[in-house]
Amino acid sequence: MRKRFLKRDFMKIAGIIAEYNPFHMGHAHHISQTRQKTGADYIICVISGNFSQRGECMVYDKWTRAHSALLCGADLVLELPFLYATQSAEGFARGGVDVLNALGCIDYLSFGAENTDTSALLDAAALLLEEPPEFSTALKEQLSCGVSFPSARAYALASFLPQHCESTFTGSNNILGIEYCKELLRIGSKISPFVLKREGNEYSSRMLSDTYSSATAVRAAILHGRDYRGHVPAKCLPLYQEACAVSPEAMFPHVIYALRMLGINGLREIAEVAEGLEHKISACAKDVQSYDGLIHAIKSKRYTYTRIQRILLYALFGVTKQALACAMEEPLYARVLGVRKKSMELLSLISRQTHIPLVTKAAEFPDGSLLHYDLLSSDIYGLFTKKIAPAGRDFTQKLMII
Repeated sequence: MRKRFLKRDFMKIAGIIAEYNPFHMGHAHHISQTRQKTGADYIICVISGNFSQRGECMVYDKWTRAHSALLCGADLVLELPFLYATQSAEGFARGGVDVLNALGCIDYLSFGAENTDTSALLDAAALLLEEPPEFSTALKEQLSCGVSFPSARAYALASFLPQHCESTFTGSNNILGIEYCKELLRIGSKISPFVLKREGNEYSSRMLSDTYSSATAVRAAILHGRDYRGHVPAKCLPLYQEACAVSPEAMFPHVIYALRMLGINGLREIAEVAEGLEHKISACAKDVQSYDGLIHAIKSKRYTYTRIQRILLYALFGVTKQALACAMEEPLYARVLGVRKKSMELLSLISRQTHIPLVTKAAEFPDGSLLHYDLLSSDIYGLFTKKIAPAGRDFTQKLMII
């Protein structure tokens, strides 16, 4: 029997970069609309592992979330390495885009944004990539006034691109969309950005919506024992009911231990720590009573809640500035978390066209810091569940085929 291969010239493939924390109705809508509007034959999702870009542990582990995506329309789910998944928008976008681009078969990068004006996102991306001296000066002036980096950059962009609405440069999804476009431009990718209007309530809203609830709202409902049926696809409910939900508060004793062990000198070397912030972190770690309380005690107008969370996560994992910089120079790989049985041919296509290793089991991982932190992230995440999970699941978990 002759082996059947996908004919690349007669099909389209769309990529999605996401966290799915957890997978909900809005995510299912995004996948469905992506397939419908782009005409994609296959959709490949690159998702964060067990920790988020906000520096939190995910409510469910990466295999549960990958399974959810496959049940609801994704054909193949890859894992975004920990050190990219937990960076700010720029690093997160760089990792996700570079993985998709290296597969050599992606036609579209689909993402949701508050503003669907693709030209505005691309104009902002081009300006940031070039960053003329006048723009840098305007940005520094805003930062010197104590404004957070996202706000300062949005102000500077609006000043240099008056033809576009200022709101295009604010909003978490717009910001991330700009970073996706910037990375596509930087590497000269042939992937086309495809923007869908983000539906539902605000990204950070904790209130469940009558339309599409935010991941924040669904997480809050799950962690506080409220009814979230109707806000996640019915196919996902059995998975969520069986899995162990994890709260960010479970990280607190482990983070405090790390902060006190590192001390001021150790904290000074941790990624994203700057301007003497190590002194404040060390002082606050001495008497706070909760994870949320710790973050609020450290945050300021200049250092946002999310940035503090990332710093605390880096402290927990011992990620120094030097370690992060070195890891960013390492070759990427495409770690497969799961695939739909009817889409198995995608693996054959990717293996023929990819520029990076396609990893279907942990034993195939290339050596390096990226691997080290990916494996460590699974083992550390296992400490936050009600019953401590055994280490080494990356080596015992079989490739998910549904």
